[in-house]
Amino acid sequence: MQRTTIDQIRNGDLDAYEAVVRQYQGMLLGYAAHRLPDINAAQEVVQLTFIRAFDQLDEFEVEREFGVWLCVICKHFILTELERQRRESRNLEKYTHSLRFRIGEAMADVQDSGRSDNLSALRQCMQNLQTQAASVVRLRYEERQSCQSIAESLGRTVTWVTSTLSRSRKVLRLCIESRLGEEAAL
Repeated sequence: MQRTTIDQIRNGDLDAYEAVVRQYQGMLLGYAAHRLPDINAAQEVVQLTFIRAFDQLDEFEVEREFGVWLCVICKHFILTELERQRRESRNLEKYTHSLRFRIGEAMADVQDSGRSDNLSALRQCMQNLQTQAASVVRLRYEERQSCQSIAESLGRTVTWVTSTLSRSRKVLRLCIESRLGEEAAL
């Protein structure tokens, strides 16, 4: 840039500075947009660069390349913006993690409450099953034995075990629903 243009701007000629902005705006926008993920942030950085350059024009050495000087200023704003975005992202991540944790705790409390009610109803309903049916249910679901293993230990067929389990589950489901319905009515 010519010394006369710098002198005109230093003397308050805003039209001369507008011409400088038009001359370097595309270059700076490309420079910033290449380094920032958001075009709006890039435009903001370029605007801040021209404001800072205007404010610090007295520090510019005319022997230097004006475009390079602008890029140095712009780089400062780019780095500041990237740090701001990283900080914002970290804060959002912490907030999101904290929020998910709190929501998870609340959901667990609700589920635990529901599970506790279900478990209590199941225990009461298990007492109403016939002894042999209750035994088959315990062997299958508490001790995790296979139907084949249960059949062998009780001297029954696998079909008898699966039929007993099916009938027992139906009886337990109806009993649990009935008990939970009674609690909800209270």
